Amino acid sequence: MTINNPTEINVFNQKHVTNLQLSHLQHFYKNKDANVLNLLQWCNCLVVDNHFHLTFGHAEILMNMKKTMLDYLLTVVNGIGFATLLLNVANAHWYFFDMDLKKPYKEFQGKHAMVGFDTKGWMLYLGKSRNEDVYLTMAPNEFLIGHFIPCHAGYSTGLLMMSQGHYRQMVIMLAYFLAEIPELSYLNIENVYMQDLKDPRPAWSMVTNVM
Repeated sequence: MTINNPTEINVFNQKHVTNLQLSHLQHFYKNKDANVLNLLQWCNCLVVDNHFHLTFGHAEILMNMKKTMLDYLLTVVNGIGFATLLLNVANAHWYFFDMDLKKPYKEFQGKHAMVGFDTKGWMLYLGKSRNEDVYLTMAPNEFLIGHFIPCHAGYSTGLLMMSQGHYRQMVIMLAYFLAEIPELSYLNIENVYMQDLKDPRPAWSMVTNVM
């Protein structure tokens, strides 16, 4: 329904908002009832019936990711680590993870994301894997051990990007991990923990070559 006259838009916006159950629309659809178009005369707020809800964390969804046309997909690990980046196959020669630790300012696009906890100040962009953005987040201990009531989708009480100090701590942690992999030529000079968390200019080249 398109309204071009500003006066008509104001009249429409001032109408009483009526709750419209999703099951009511389902009834129209199943019966191929053309009267559904009459609903456009009113301001409706769509209400999802309880029996259409899927309870978060109850393993009621099984996804086949071989072919997908999802507009938005968020995968959250159920423990500490990067397991969610790995494929559930024995071999995948086309797999890659392009790590990028130089964009702490890149915002997490999680307006509709069910992360499960307040993401204020806890998100750090890490790069891309299979054309999907990868973020590292610092989660509350209560969330990790399961004694936590998940927040609703998109919940955040402030800016999501990590502080300068936390960002540098995460880089130092990853630098330590990467230097422990013998097949890769990453090197930490002297003590990687010598990095100053408060200095305006990070001295990465003085402690590590991962950047």
